[in-house]
Amino acid sequence: MWYLKVRYKHNDCLFTDKICELGLSLFHYYLGSYEKEGYVYVTAFQKLEGDEKQIKKYVSHLRDARQVMKLEVYEHSVFVLAMHKKERRAYHSLYDPKFVYPAPAIVDKEGFEVVEVAFWEKSPLQELISEVKKDKATVHFEILKFVQKDMDDLYITRLLPRLAPQQRKAIQLAYEQGYYTFPRKIGLEELASLAKVSKQTFREHLRRAETKLLPLLFSQ
Repeated sequence: MWYLKVRYKHNDCLFTDKICELGLSLFHYYLGSYEKEGYVYVTAFQKLEGDEKQIKKYVSHLRDARQVMKLEVYEHSVFVLAMHKKERRAYHSLYDPKFVYPAPAIVDKEGFEVVEVAFWEKSPLQELISEVKKDKATVHFEILKFVQKDMDDLYITRLLPRLAPQQRKAIQLAYEQGYYTFPRKIGLEELASLAKVSKQTFREHLRRAETKLLPLLFSQ
């Protein structure tokens, strides 16, 4: 397959401006789209990372947005159905059902999006590049990779199990502070101190979170 990875920014996005304003990070999983009466309707699953209060503000923003037709909220994740004008060729091109999306799009705190797209032939991806680059709302566009490669590294998501708030905070803190790196950058005692709980309590929260998450990696 032909594989394309781009980093771009546009000034009319329903999601990125608010993500940037609130200091959040977003993983955007495209799930499908269809066209109706001059609009492209896109269904996506979004996983949010950041401060709890800011995440709630982002969800409120989606609830109030005219473009959002349907919304389901699951803690730090949402399912969203949004509509975009079909005349906006960039949206029409990016959310073309014929493409394969090997990984979720990543939106950082500065409003840049990193998107990965793949297809059997090169020319449709070249057309996608052309459409997004010339779109009037595009303010930054760069190709990070455009190659023919074996697609042996697909990211397939499933909705994560519901974690208790303490469990989510524990495993997120451990990840961010380098507990799972090699060599390990921090120990349980230091993590417990950052979380302002006892070492035993932090270990329990972390182990319970790991017990729920690890079966997803190894289930048959």
